Amino acid sequence: MKKITVLLAFVIGLSACRKDFLDLKPLSQPNADNFYKTANDFGNAVNGAYDALQSPSQYGGDYNTIVEARSDNVLDNDPSSSAGLRYNIDRFIEPTTNSVLRDTWGSLYTGINRCNLILDKIDAVSMDATLKARYKGEAQFIRALSYFNLVRLWGKVPLVLKAGSTTEARSYVRNEVTDIYAAIEKDLTDAAAGLPATYTGVDVGRATSGAAKGLLGKVYVTEKKYDLAVATLKDVVNGTTYRLLPNVADVFLVSNKNNAEILFAVKFKKGGLQGEGHGSWYGTSIGDNIEPSLRAAYLPTDKRLPLTVQVPVPTSINAVPRKFYDELSGTNDVGNDFPVLRFADVLLLYAEALNEVGYQADGEAFRTLNLVRTRAGVSNYTSAELATKEAFRTAVINERRLELALENDRWFDLIRTGTAVEAIKVTGITMPAYRTLYPIPQSEIDTYNNKTTFPQNQGY
Repeated sequence: MKKITVLLAFVIGLSACRKDFLDLKPLSQPNADNFYKTANDFGNAVNGAYDALQSPSQYGGDYNTIVEARSDNVLDNDPSSSAGLRYNIDRFIEPTTNSVLRDTWGSLYTGINRCNLILDKIDAVSMDATLKARYKGEAQFIRALSYFNLVRLWGKVPLVLKAGSTTEARSYVRNEVTDIYAAIEKDLTDAAAGLPATYTGVDVGRATSGAAKGLLGKVYVTEKKYDLAVATLKDVVNGTTYRLLPNVADVFLVSNKNNAEILFAVKFKKGGLQGEGHGSWYGTSIGDNIEPSLRAAYLPTDKRLPLTVQVPVPTSINAVPRKFYDELSGTNDVGNDFPVLRFADVLLLYAEALNEVGYQADGEAFRTLNLVRTRAGVSNYTSAELATKEAFRTAVINERRLELALENDRWFDLIRTGTAVEAIKVTGITMPAYRTLYPIPQSEIDTYNNKTTFPQNQGY
């Protein structure tokens, strides 16, 4: 973040995803101050914050590489593409100059700065109190999600909660992980209080109070604050807003967006203006890129197994796993949404947290885990099979792999449970332990040029 420049996308209704662009000057210049005057200005600015999540360097594409291909779910089988940028990430040999990592870092901070501008300015503007609380909650949710991804990918990162000038940006340091998580928790707690439970019309799909609580519960599980996770996730699990769909395949249908299982998804629209769709997630035309150990982990009768199969066939142009299949209407123009948080994820997090608080044979944790297994068409677990806390923990993490395959969760689950090195061995690749964190982009190291306040991650 060497320059605080904001590119706001004016989206007329998230479902329509119509965009115009306004390039604001750094905050030290008058344009930003002059822009934020009305409720409509803030509505446009909030839409611009959502737009950052759609970036090809985030949920629009690169997360598939830096989160999922990094794990034992997906392999990059094309070392010649883009000079091996993604192949090197998959093989744990990426240098500090890898441009995929650089662009993702920059995109995340672009989104954070958009949220900071909103939160810096909104209290001074007169508007409907409920609408103001909603706009603030949406910005806090997006900022928290962005920092959650940053801290899990890089560890200590600059914690920037105010939009600053270029001069101020040069003084940023890598803040402690505990401080970053404290800011994430506060943002999500505030967002849960200010956001509505549901929306209607073109606003459907925006962040809700349930999405904020669900993400906060995930943050607590990641931090191993299991008591807080249970209390937070219980509200979502026992609520009436979200539920499992009877057929798991229906969750991902392009014709069934914003269904009852989706707490939050990054929205895309096929056939609109440039940049609204996305390229084929996990697309391949040179062979199957799903790691064999993933499919081998499913029982043959598991209804989730077919969702990992490349269609039409792995050698077809833009073959993709059935979970994310949508016929192309043009180059890089696919219209399905990316599920960031769904009810099955919440249920599995809740079961995990309950077990960590205290193992109980055939108790609530078992019942919660088995809701997901029943929907998948596989047999329920009993305490005879999972007789200890450790056995249950292993089972629920494995269930998360099966249920959430290709949804950018597996790598983070491996990291937080300390099982990444062993899991990657199964794929035939040796992963150095220090590569649980990515290298800070070399461009950032060079800019700050301070080994004390802005050091490179260990091992790089």
